[in-house]
Amino acid sequence: MKMKHCYINIFIAFVVSMMFGACEIRTLDNGDLDGMWHLTRVDTLSTSTTADLGNERIYWSFQARLLQLDDKSGMHQSLLMRFEHNGATLRLYDPYIYDRENGDKPLEDITLLNPFGIVAPDETYTIESLSGNKMILLSGTYRMYFKKM
Repeated sequence: MKMKHCYINIFIAFVVSMMFGACEIRTLDNGDLDGMWHLTRVDTLSTSTTADLGNERIYWSFQARLLQLDDKSGMHQSLLMRFEHNGATLRLYDPYIYDRENGDKPLEDITLLNPFGIVAPDETYTIESLSGNKMILLSGTYRMYFKKM
């Protein structure tokens, strides 16, 4: 009987070790991009005008492959987007309305992106500058300045 329990324990240990060995632990490292960014200024390229948003509470938060867009004043709906960060470019796509209680819903009204400086549901930016405390993104419409929180 003792020998049977020993074999069972060895078998269980073997199965558990195989399960852990088969798992791929994958981490996503977005470098300086990860974290919460405060949108502080937007330059409109077509009109050469600047909007100072330093007193506004618009934030972009990057983690893994998900971007959360928040207006901490509550004036605008929070949104989620997927993103791809490839060197000097940042692609934002697949927007959703953030709703944890009822489930996130695909975004249908793309004008909800506008308060966050985004004009299209799939947009690619050039990263002009990215460091531990500041980021500058360039689209065909805007140059956006961010400060890391």
